[in-house]
Amino acid sequence: MMDAAHQARRAGALREDDGLTADDLLWNWARWTWSGATVGNMAHVIHEGDDVRPINERHAQAVEALHATLPWHERMVVIAEYPQKHGRFAMQAAASRRQAARAWIFETTGVHLSDTDYKLYLGLFKDEVRRKVR
Repeated sequence: MMDAAHQARRAGALREDDGLTADDLLWNWARWTWSGATVGNMAHVIHEGDDVRPINERHAQAVEALHATLPWHERMVVIAEYPQKHGRFAMQAAASRRQAARAWIFETTGVHLSDTDYKLYLGLFKDEVRRKVR
């Protein structure tokens, strides 16, 4: 069951900055990263049950600017938890997703992250988004 603030946001009843959490802002950014033009004859696919909300481009670009300042391995932590959570890491429980993401990060960057490092980088970025994006 959705709370009243979430229902109002979905319906567009609240001003864009009212009650937004870091997760709201990061999922908005993830939707924005997915929103580019389709390639060739590919059609946009919206799965039944998907939460289709308008994208706030100002918020998405602000998150993108913060994301761009991170070292690559820290960017990949955020990518694994948001834009790729239901893609590359679909159907995985949180611990399994973190383990798979850490292996992907190591294979790509050569940087080994512990589970604690991974959680810390994610939490620090979420806190920065919460404080700076409004």
